[in-house]
Amino acid sequence: MKKVSLTGKSIFGKQLMATVSVMIVLLILGIFACIAVGARNFSDTLKSRMGFTVVMNDDVSDEQLASVKRMLSGARYVNEVTFTSADETLAAWERDNGEDVMAVLGVNPFGAQFEVTVVPEYAVSDSLDMITGRLSALDGIDEVSTTTRVVDVVNNVVDILSMVFLPLALALLVVSGVLINNTIRLTVYSSRFLIHTMKLVGATGAFIRRPFIRTGIVNGVVAGLVSGLLLWMLIVAVHRASGQLAQIVTWTGVAWVFPAMLLTGIVICGVAAALATNKYLRLDYDEMF
Repeated sequence: MKKVSLTGKSIFGKQLMATVSVMIVLLILGIFACIAVGARNFSDTLKSRMGFTVVMNDDVSDEQLASVKRMLSGARYVNEVTFTSADETLAAWERDNGEDVMAVLGVNPFGAQFEVTVVPEYAVSDSLDMITGRLSALDGIDEVSTTTRVVDVVNNVVDILSMVFLPLALALLVVSGVLINNTIRLTVYSSRFLIHTMKLVGATGAFIRRPFIRTGIVNGVVAGLVSGLLLWMLIVAVHRASGQLAQIVTWTGVAWVFPAMLLTGIVICGVAAALATNKYLRLDYDEMF
């Protein structure tokens, strides 16, 4: 009875070790996924603030202003349009600089203008140059200015991060799969003689694999739920620590990470258990040593 108890404790210890190992791997994958979501949201936020300024002529008519506003508001590349009249632009400039422009010049040097931000898909230099080129040819528009240099810098940074992040994500996924597979294989290794005994009494391969796969799936479910809970606690702590990070790593953006962690744990553990069991099903008694 003592020997059976020790064996049971040994099997339980290996199962616990396998579950904890899978949980740690899934937690790392979940953190990595949240970082990826945050980086994408941050990039989209920066791009959504990019655009151009349309400065109207001094003698522009109300009809021309209304026409330009309707065109910009209905354009598919526009994210937001803000109109500022010539008087409002003058007042803002005097407020920021503390000078009375009208007293010095006698006229308002500023024109009415539209501040336009574009959707992220159009926040690239080529698209902005094409859009501003078309707008510059319209009647009533004096100038169209854009910050293409800032756009290029942001896009270059995003491209570099993507080039670095994608290989790291793939490498982490491969390493995680190998680690989980080896951990599950160690738990099946302790039952290799039981597998051989079941073969001797005529048990089929499917019958032998079933309990090991079931145990692997249970390990994956437990590891996925616990790692998901830990990730949830970590995100809550991050949101409480920084409101800006809460806007970048949103619950809506990372909602898919939790079921993905659970599904990944189930699939990897179940497949690893099936592969490990198949290995020992093919071995003879002498090869098990």
